[in-house]
Amino acid sequence: MALRFPFKKPLSESSILKDKHDPDYEFQKAVNLFVSQRENLGFSIKELSNKTRISKNVLIAIENGWEKYLPEKTYLISMLKILEIELNLESGSLKGLIIKKSIEKNISKYKFNFINIDFINSWIGTLLYFIFMLLSILALNSQQKYLLKINSISTEPVLLNETNLEIKDTINSKE
Repeated sequence: MALRFPFKKPLSESSILKDKHDPDYEFQKAVNLFVSQRENLGFSIKELSNKTRISKNVLIAIENGWEKYLPEKTYLISMLKILEIELNLESGSLKGLIIKKSIEKNISKYKFNFINIDFINSWIGTLLYFIFMLLSILALNSQQKYLLKINSISTEPVLLNETNLEIKDTINSKE
């Protein structure tokens, strides 16, 4: 006896087609195509790297599906065109690697990371730098006011008395 749930929809062709346009599906499809075509042509990673002048690390990242080790989108586009020519693939057949990478970059673009050295170039980093400088100036100003209040710092010029002049004359005469 089969259980029938009235709220569960059967899989239709439209839901299957939706999954095929999923970035993860496209990415994995491109990775599998790269691996199978490289093996069919009998290229090793090193040979392919020498022929295309693409780093072995990038080729290994493509083959293993490590999207975080792939280069930026601009470089990746030109590398994939070279790979498609060398592996006798259709133009745009490895496009799935670019789609996944660009979607991932758009998501992580808004993260703010203090470890990132380039945070000053963002508006948040600039705002934090401005606040830090303003607080530093206010702290130094309040310290100077406190020192004036306790007469630690005098705003009047230092007067030379006669003993200081005599010491200065003796120093000049010894030279």
